[in-house]
Amino acid sequence: MAAWDKLRIAHIISALGRGGMEFAVARLAVEQKKMGHDVCVICIRDKGPTEQFLNAGGVPVHLCAFKSRLHPVSVWKLRRLLRKLNVDVVQTHNYRPNVSGVVAAKLAGVPAVISSLRTVNRWDNARQFWMDRLLCLWRDAVVCVSDEVRKQYLAKIKWRPQIFHVIYNGIDSAFLAPRPTSEHLLAQYNINRDGHIIITVARLVPIKDHATLLRAFRKILDVQPNVRLLILGDGPLKDELMELAKSLGVHERAHFVGHQDNTIEWLRLSNMFILSTHVEGFSSAILEAMASGLPVIATKVGGNIESVQDGVTGFLTPPQDADAIAEKAILLMRNPQLASSFGIAGSRVVASKFTIQSNAQNTIALYRKILEKRRLS
Repeated sequence: MAAWDKLRIAHIISALGRGGMEFAVARLAVEQKKMGHDVCVICIRDKGPTEQFLNAGGVPVHLCAFKSRLHPVSVWKLRRLLRKLNVDVVQTHNYRPNVSGVVAAKLAGVPAVISSLRTVNRWDNARQFWMDRLLCLWRDAVVCVSDEVRKQYLAKIKWRPQIFHVIYNGIDSAFLAPRPTSEHLLAQYNINRDGHIIITVARLVPIKDHATLLRAFRKILDVQPNVRLLILGDGPLKDELMELAKSLGVHERAHFVGHQDNTIEWLRLSNMFILSTHVEGFSSAILEAMASGLPVIATKVGGNIESVQDGVTGFLTPPQDADAIAEKAILLMRNPQLASSFGIAGSRVVASKFTIQSNAQNTIALYRKILEKRRLS
């Protein structure tokens, strides 16, 4: 077997909740496993529901709970686990693992240490910023999910630009395959299909800005009354957003259906996807919608400008602009041929650029490049 054909890889993450970042890491780990590598995931806070997906894909999950971000005993325990696993590569994901995971990996003598940036870090204080910046010395590479994330991070860190690489998220090619619609899902939630269905998929947290979407929906209903809005996702703002929907008078047509494991089936039921977030690294939900043949309306922030081709696969609108979202949604509803052309173009873009297979292959290629450079040094 040639050098580095089969790699031992450990992904370090805080927890395995139901967020897009957690599932993106899980998808990458499972795909690397399918490629023939030994892969595991290490959680440094707790596990979570996404562990089931990893287990089904044959990827073991270890818990090495930290008492605090750089608790010396916890770092030493993680170092010991990494030495026991004898990994070739550690890839850390998000700020806490990008600090403690990098320190433990270096102490364990791991040959290749990579950090990941899925959004621009929001340091709580100057100490966190300088710690993150200093640890760039110990990182062999930093993977950014979009060029926008790379540029914004480098504008702040201003150091070692050569270690920053862009590797886009990828989604399962199953989203590209034709599937029958599952109308029974609507009946389960007493939703009557009497016109267009708009869908959004995002956690109910402030940065996703569902409030702007609900205000846009009010404006849409004023012009197109037979429209429904499906809101997939859970989060701390659910009660507040449901109250807002009620105060806007859209509560009978805005349906909060919570987290759904079968996102693909809900997308296939819908006519349009909207993401109103005002902060975004690179949205897997947008890719899934495009792969499902939906036209997309997304805010012009972060990686959205790299996934959505304005006027080709959808529309980009200013953040926190309910009028702009409503205007573009009404335009698509009144122009079904335009909406269809956006959907067809979007699925082609995903198939050519944004599959999990290309994501995993590009990541493995980076690992091997680092390991080969280290071997020759």
